[in-house]
Amino acid sequence: MNGQILITGGTGTLGHAIMTVAQRDGWNCRFTIYARSELRLAQTKHKFPRIRTIIGDVRDYDRLAAAVVGHDTVIHAAALKRIPECEANPRECYLTNIVGSENVARACLGNVGTVIGISTDKACQAVTTYGASKLILESIFLSYDKISKYTNYSLVRYGNVVASNGSIIPLWEKQYALGNRLTITDIGMTRFWMSPYDAVKSIDHAYCNAGYIYVPKVSSCSMVSLANHLFPSCDFQEVGLRSNEKLHEDLVSVDELSSDCECGFLVGIGSRGSSYRSSIAEHLRMENFDRMLADARELE
Repeated sequence: MNGQILITGGTGTLGHAIMTVAQRDGWNCRFTIYARSELRLAQTKHKFPRIRTIIGDVRDYDRLAAAVVGHDTVIHAAALKRIPECEANPRECYLTNIVGSENVARACLGNVGTVIGISTDKACQAVTTYGASKLILESIFLSYDKISKYTNYSLVRYGNVVASNGSIIPLWEKQYALGNRLTITDIGMTRFWMSPYDAVKSIDHAYCNAGYIYVPKVSSCSMVSLANHLFPSCDFQEVGLRSNEKLHEDLVSVDELSSDCECGFLVGIGSRGSSYRSSIAEHLRMENFDRMLADARELE
């Protein structure tokens, strides 16, 4: 990706990963970070002095429409992501994840060359408020791509990013430091995992596949295996699945049109019948997880 790139919600793990990769690989681009928190914007500016920052909320269409002008690419990462909070505050989730995404799509129409939406495995066969909001994000972007003559819309759908804000790894580290047992919802639970840099690669694939949802073939492992690897001497406590929480996650459903390519799936083209579930996906080798965790630590 080159040119002027705006990232909504770019003060988080993904935004930092994108800008780190851009510096490392010599992208010919300049970043604008659009986010609500002036503190996190200032911290991000301190780490990446050359970026431009704009305080703004994706709920504010006028502010957003002014911000995207002059940009070649917009990466839409802003969202409410914590499942319990979204369940308890569905209207807030709706306003940010659905209305906000519609605002991004509409503001970019005819003004920006490419728009990439960041979705999640929880959008596939969604059962939570958060997952449903991301499913609608996907529908919004794909519908805009169909009517647009100038702006390309695409999406990437992936699972957990190692050590991202609010993920299980920092929680376990705090519990371990306090001498507490690690909390695990269900001993049979499996999840997809990828590094922040793998997420950036997935965005690059989505950039090249306008009008579709790109899904990387990431590996998965059980939460118990992960806990035993990271904290081998620590006991854990099974606390039970939260309301609407899945035991296993899906990245591709048998009910979706999908095309299986070497590096992933394209959802929205092809045929039905493919499935990619965390319980049957390629098992994540722990040495690969260690590499992912080292990549995540590099961003801190």
